[in-house]
Amino acid sequence: MSEHPHGEHHHDIHVPRGALIGAGLLLLVTMGTVAVFRIAGLEPAAQIPNPYDTVAMRELRFADSADGNVLVYEFSESAEDQLIHEVPSGEGGFIRGVLRSLARDRRARGIGPEHPFLLKLQTNGTVLLEDPQTGQRIDLYAFGPTNIESFRTMLDQEDARL
Repeated sequence: MSEHPHGEHHHDIHVPRGALIGAGLLLLVTMGTVAVFRIAGLEPAAQIPNPYDTVAMRELRFADSADGNVLVYEFSESAEDQLIHEVPSGEGGFIRGVLRSLARDRRARGIGPEHPFLLKLQTNGTVLLEDPQTGQRIDLYAFGPTNIESFRTMLDQEDARL
C-alpha cells in the first residue's frame, strides 16, 4: 500500500530555484570580498578604530612662578618652550595635586623637571597624563569631568599634535 493512512506525506523539501541561486551568489560575493582583503593585505577589522589610540598629544613641562602660579609650557627640543597655560595662585587644586604627585616620584628617582610629561587624548575620550621618565600614567577621567577640564583645555588648542 503506497498511501499513508492520513493522506499523502512527502519528505522531499522543495526550495525555489531563485532562492538557491541568490544564496549561492551571496556566498560567492562574500568569499570574493574576503579574498580581496586578504590579497591586498588588509584585515577587515582594521576599519574599526582602536579606542586606545591617541588622537591628540602634547609634550608639556610645568614650572612654579615666583608669585605662586603654575606655568605650563609646550616642550620644544629645538627652540624655547612656549608658555601655553597659566594656573593662578590659589586655583587649580586638582592640577597642583596631580603635578605634586608626579614631581615627588621624579625627585625620589633623581629625575629633574627638564623632561616633559605627555598629555594624551585617546579615541575613547580618555585623557592621560604620562611621565615617560618614571612610567607613571594617570587616567584623568577617573577624577570626573570637572577636575579634568583644565587639562583638556591644554589639548584643545589648535597646535596639539598627533
